[in-house]
Amino acid sequence: MRGAAPAAYDFLDEPLFERGRELALVHALVCGLCKLDPASVAAPVPGLGWAGPQRGSVLLFEGAAGLGKTSLVHAARRMAAACGCTVLHAKGGEREQGRAFHVVRQLFRRLLVGCTDAERHDLLGAWWDMVAPAVGLTPASPEADVAVPEPQGVRDALDWLMAGLSQRRGCIAVLVDDAHWADRESLAWLEAFARTVESMPVLLLVTRRPEEPSANADLLGDLAALPGTRRHDLAPLSPDAVAAMVRRRLGAAADDAFCKVCHSATDGNPYVVGQLIGEVTDRQLPPSAANARLVEGLAAAIVGRGMIARLERTGSEAVRLARAVAVLGAEATLGRDASLAGLDPDDAVGPTDRLRAVHVLSGDEQLEFAHPTIATEVYRRIPPQARGALHARAARLLMTDGHDETQAAAHLLATYPSGDPWVVARLRGAAREDLRAGAPDAAYRNLLRALNEPPFGDERTAVLYELGLAAFVHDPRAAIEHLYAALAGARPEQPLRQAIVLRLAKALAHDDRMAEAVRLVDAEARTTKLSRARLRLQAEHFLWAVFWVDDTESHVRARRLRSLAGRLAGTDTTERCLLGLRSWYGVVRGDPAVQVLAYAERATDPPLSWVDEDWSFEVPVLTALAFLYCDQPERAERFFLDGIAELDARGWRGTHLSFGHALLAHIRYRQGRLIEAEAGARSGLEYADRLGPDAPARWYALGTLLQILIAIGRLDEAEELAERYGYGEPFPQAVIFPVPQTVRGELRLARHRYAAAARDFTEAGGLLDARGAGNPAWCPWRPYLALSLAADDPAAARRVANRAVGQAYVFGSPSTLGQALRVAGQVTGGAEGLAKLGESVRWLADSPARYEHALSLVELGAALRRARRITEAR
Repeated sequence: MRGAAPAAYDFLDEPLFERGRELALVHALVCGLCKLDPASVAAPVPGLGWAGPQRGSVLLFEGAAGLGKTSLVHAARRMAAACGCTVLHAKGGEREQGRAFHVVRQLFRRLLVGCTDAERHDLLGAWWDMVAPAVGLTPASPEADVAVPEPQGVRDALDWLMAGLSQRRGCIAVLVDDAHWADRESLAWLEAFARTVESMPVLLLVTRRPEEPSANADLLGDLAALPGTRRHDLAPLSPDAVAAMVRRRLGAAADDAFCKVCHSATDGNPYVVGQLIGEVTDRQLPPSAANARLVEGLAAAIVGRGMIARLERTGSEAVRLARAVAVLGAEATLGRDASLAGLDPDDAVGPTDRLRAVHVLSGDEQLEFAHPTIATEVYRRIPPQARGALHARAARLLMTDGHDETQAAAHLLATYPSGDPWVVARLRGAAREDLRAGAPDAAYRNLLRALNEPPFGDERTAVLYELGLAAFVHDPRAAIEHLYAALAGARPEQPLRQAIVLRLAKALAHDDRMAEAVRLVDAEARTTKLSRARLRLQAEHFLWAVFWVDDTESHVRARRLRSLAGRLAGTDTTERCLLGLRSWYGVVRGDPAVQVLAYAERATDPPLSWVDEDWSFEVPVLTALAFLYCDQPERAERFFLDGIAELDARGWRGTHLSFGHALLAHIRYRQGRLIEAEAGARSGLEYADRLGPDAPARWYALGTLLQILIAIGRLDEAEELAERYGYGEPFPQAVIFPVPQTVRGELRLARHRYAAAARDFTEAGGLLDARGAGNPAWCPWRPYLALSLAADDPAAARRVANRAVGQAYVFGSPSTLGQALRVAGQVTGGAEGLAKLGESVRWLADSPARYEHALSLVELGAALRRARRITEAR
């Protein structure tokens, strides 16, 4: 334990009435966080107790405006500093809640600006370029090299930053005031961070008004509902507390009747009580019973209409200045306010002093309202047209003063459309900045407002395309709508047209509309005159056809791709992607493995990038998997490890990373590395869970994890997992690896539910055979079907198993042959079956499939014992 607190501090010295319990709680949590001696808690409140040194915690103070939330935050700030904590402080703002990461920037920017480049690199390493735009700083890399991260990647980087700060600086107090006005991006991080705060020495203290309407009420509600969150509702002051406040400032002789009216006129609201006492002082009214009748009128002038009347009495120039401050919000300075109000800076000094005198404004050069409720009241009383005009002028003022486009855009969102190209340009620029910061929702809001301005001609097409990009991460259907609108307005010769088609196809595919995606790019390729553009579209067409489960023309498509790939030299990314797709088509259809490997080798020389924004990461993934099924899992694993590292560095920590970990687990499962495989599959499922219940990535991670649990023999756990996640009908209308019907069949087969398992395998086989996907290396539904039929229809089981052996011989990989021969041996029996089992062991001995090899050895040993060849069985 440390000794006493670094600075003499007693929370009871805080000038707050009836907040002793809240102050004691904050102090106890801070002392526990910093492992200070319990004696440093000045005066423990009865019933609070001392829990000893603690890890991180979340504290939420809730209450109406004026009940003292901000005063508690200031007190907490002093407590934390006195105890040696690093203090990170931010405040939500009514005008700033639409600015992405506004709260995050307040928390971290000043601290990071004070760091050297070496210190920032020590804190964040390669994550710096990703998180820098979110905290309002410039990345170290040139702008052209800065990638667009996923929101989850930015949140993970901020978590990493907090972990680094806590390791280097010790205890941290994160104080967020007025969270009901915090921006959504910051709140999303805070809510997620709060779930893990107990693992580090951090106090997260948040205040909010529960009754305040908020677009982010869902996130605030989630934060409040977390099991570890300590919620405290602030109550109005009692009559005794109000009397104590009055007598402290107006003298001990204040009359009881006067104090009682002060309480009833203010409803015990500390802010209103304080302002009322100030009014009484300014008017030099004795706090007597005779003057009690004046209190009601004075209190009414502090808020609502009374406050507006008080403001208007300061003069028209002062009113204009107050409106300017209300519009500018956090950017309000005396000079800028004067300019927005149409006054010379010198002429603004007098009105500003009058506003301070009546307790409307505070501050010197940086102006703000004495209380947020005043700002709200002033802003809402500006006529709508005048308010829009002020915001329009504020945007231009900020740009003239050198502020960035996101700050100007926050004002442009509140203006009325006027067909101004300057407005469209600023909003598009702000959207680009938001995307670089990992805030696609904010980018979407700016672009939607730009569309309503409206732009015309090619610029309208470009805005619609950018809207599609911004919507893609969270709302593929909205992205599809905007991209179709962009395509409708794109001229055939317009360079942007191909980009629109490619992005639209990807959005359709992610929305489980594979047929539409395939037909779209195929039709565009047939009408495109430029040969390279046509080749690019053809590649995209063949890619999405891979995942089209009901593709009735897959045979024709495979022949087209075979013919096209035979003419390609692999000179650029498009050609190498087509060669990679040709290798995957070969895997699925069961072409000879040597041929598949030849195409895969050409496609990966040099390796395809997983984060090339002009391409989908699916192509390098499929190409890497081709090596797996051709019995080169070490190479497949290397490609996946390198690809996952690329995703991490780029901040693509959502869908892409989930797929990466799930399929890497599948590679290790096929090698028999079941412990590593299970850990990887669970990681993939964890990433998928963060994306929401409908994330397609969940099917991949779940399928692989279920196969691993079946292989280990944890069938109860597998069944519980499948039931919890609803792993069954309706299955996705896209091809999934591993095929869900086959995985469910494996589980039923392991439970000896042979008829149900046979139905699953038959359903999978019907879908795959229709597409020509007959390779048992990729989906061994035939061997499994043979096992499920063996008891009731042994002849059918032998036919199915022998068909699988024939397909395996064509493909030619030892692991595929070994698995197919093992099943054939099991269902055949006798001497012929024994021979097939022996052949299975020999093939698998030369393969990397250790798990399958072990299974074949067990089956061969059991067959030898049944044949009374005990010595050989050993």
